Amino acid sequence: MPLALLADLAQILAEVFLEPDADLKEGLEQLLDSGPSPSLATPLARMVEHALPAQEQPVEYARLFLHAKDTDIVHLFESVQARGHHMAPEVLEPLKAIYDEADISIQENLGIPPDHLGLELACLSYLLGQVVEGDLAERDRFVELAQRLLREHLRPFVARVTEQLPQVQPHPYYQAAGELAGTLWPETEKALAEF
Repeated sequence: MPLALLADLAQILAEVFLEPDADLKEGLEQLLDSGPSPSLATPLARMVEHALPAQEQPVEYARLFLHAKDTDIVHLFESVQARGHHMAPEVLEPLKAIYDEADISIQENLGIPPDHLGLELACLSYLLGQVVEGDLAERDRFVELAQRLLREHLRPFVARVTEQLPQVQPHPYYQAAGELAGTLWPETEKALAEF
């Protein structure tokens, strides 16, 4: 699986989990047309097929990830998933170390902690982009940073989110997004190991 395609998938998933009203259908269709592996194509096709109308998508996002009435919410912050509360230093410090080593700075006015799933996926996309298109002398460093991000953060974090999503009966679009995230990390680990 080409790393450039995996970088694009990570970026679009970052937008799915960060931007409740993002219209991503065209980008999802382009990714599907680019020939991903069957394990990625299946949830990607379901996301395209079940794209939510513009007025319904933010409502479903809020129900799943912000404030549900009748179910638990699925927290999109690694600290909450790993430690049960926001801004856990034992999660944030190693994550910030990866961001710092990659020279990534989160916009201060963004108002979202750096351990949000969408930001971690955006970081993965950036790291993969640097492996593919960056300075050859820096390639090994970015491969190692991407592997560390996957191993120490995204793998356990995504596993918890994808385990919880079916329990809150998500719309098929978000269920497929969770499955795509759950398939993205092993595909990326495999591609990085072969790089």
